[in-house]
Amino acid sequence: MESPKKSFKANLFYKGKPLVLNYQLMEARLKRKRLTPAQRAEYNRQLQNEGGFLTVADREDTEPLLINFHFEEERYTLRVATPGMFLGKLLSMENIRDGQGQQTFEKQWVVVDRTEPTRFFLESVSPGTVRMLNVAKKASSDNEIKGPIYLYEQPGRLELDNQRYFSQTRIEGQHLLHDPFGVNFDIQVKDVPLSNDPSD
Repeated sequence: MESPKKSFKANLFYKGKPLVLNYQLMEARLKRKRLTPAQRAEYNRQLQNEGGFLTVADREDTEPLLINFHFEEERYTLRVATPGMFLGKLLSMENIRDGQGQQTFEKQWVVVDRTEPTRFFLESVSPGTVRMLNVAKKASSDNEIKGPIYLYEQPGRLELDNQRYFSQTRIEGQHLLHDPFGVNFDIQVKDVPLSNDPSD
C-alpha cells in the first residue's frame, strides 16, 4: 500500500499468520480436541488474566484481529474493531507483567483503556507490506518516532507453549525472535470510513 493519509480498518499478518489478541489465541487453543489438564488450566488462566496483548495466531486460517487505524497529524491511533471483550479499546505500547508474573521494563503492544495511547507511523516497505514505527503519546511535546516494533518469544508455563510478544525495544536474549530492522507486517485493508471519526 502507498503511504495512507486517511483512516481505515485492516488486519495485520506476520509471515502469513494473523495478528490476534491473546484471548483470541487462547479461545482457539481451548477448542483443540486433545488437551492435557495442564494445558486447559493454563489456557483458561491466560484467557481470564492475560488476554489483552497482541500476538501471532498458531494457524494461518485463524480469524485476524480487525483494527481501526485513525489518522491524525501524520500518525495513527489504533483501536480494536473486532467484536468481543476488547471492542473499542486502544492498542498501545505499555509495560505489562510477563508470563511469570514479573513486571516488564520493555513496552509491549497491549490493549489499554485511556485517552493517551502510543501512536504509530506507517512506513510502506512494499505493496501490501508495512513497518510500524511507534511514536510518543499524543499529549507529549516529544513527537519523534521512537523506532520499529520487534517480536520476541518468552518461555511460558508450559514447555511447548512459549508466549510471543511485540515490543518497541530490541531485547537481547536467548529466546528473542527479531528482525534487526524491526518486524514487517502484511496489511489487508478491509474498510475505509467515509469520515475521519476515531469511532469509525
